[in-house]
Amino acid sequence: MFEIGNTLREARTRQGLDIRECEDATKIRAKYLRAMEEESFEVLPSPAYVRGFLRTYAEFLDLDGRLVLDEYDHRFGGLPTESSEERRILPSPRRRSRGETGERRRGRRRRRSEAQLLWLAIGGVTGVALLVWLGIGQNDSAPPVVPATTEAQGPEVLPTPVDPPETPSREASELVAINVQATPGTEGSWIEIRGRNSTGPVLFAGTLPAGESRNWNVGRSVWLRAGNASSLTVTVDGSPVVLSEQTGNYVVSRSGARLVSAG
Repeated sequence: MFEIGNTLREARTRQGLDIRECEDATKIRAKYLRAMEEESFEVLPSPAYVRGFLRTYAEFLDLDGRLVLDEYDHRFGGLPTESSEERRILPSPRRRSRGETGERRRGRRRRRSEAQLLWLAIGGVTGVALLVWLGIGQNDSAPPVVPATTEAQGPEVLPTPVDPPETPSREASELVAINVQATPGTEGSWIEIRGRNSTGPVLFAGTLPAGESRNWNVGRSVWLRAGNASSLTVTVDGSPVVLSEQTGNYVVSRSGARLVSAG
């Protein structure tokens, strides 16, 4: 068992991100991100939104989204998932009462639909009987045809099911264009580029000669290790950023180049 809120917060701070950056990338409002980090799930619109937002936020922070959802289901009685079907946890009394309230509400809607169908059937029978009584459209030799029951009026119409709310997509965030160039007239520099952080996939590793450059379009940031940072020119979306040390590890994003460790 682990604390969902602390896990999310520590993953965010470990990557040097603030709430606004996460809001821009995930398209989830900042107050909902803070609510998840504080485990104040009642602030979110509904349990369906809680599950969608939790999974999106966890995967954005390189966490196992399914593991976070399983922990939420185990602790807060959420909806069962495929991985937790065999160990379903009953909801707390408060959430069970909410479920019963939803059942009663659906039952009332179904009864209203049935009542409306019944009144329509009665109206149809009454209308046909009135036409027969007035002699409109009736053949003298043909007996009037009157529906015997309401079953002939057609199948029961149930309320249209409502699709669950869509979870925000990580693909909706804009790509970040990052360019690293060895400044002409210098000795160049050995560099290593990884996606997002130091454990991300290697995008490039090797010596970048003077005058040469490399470009990447990434979801949010790259991790850069520079052997001779003073020989490099780095731009993000066309705007230059400054590397502060001769040798060091950096996280490069729209907010600039942040030194993670020197040497």
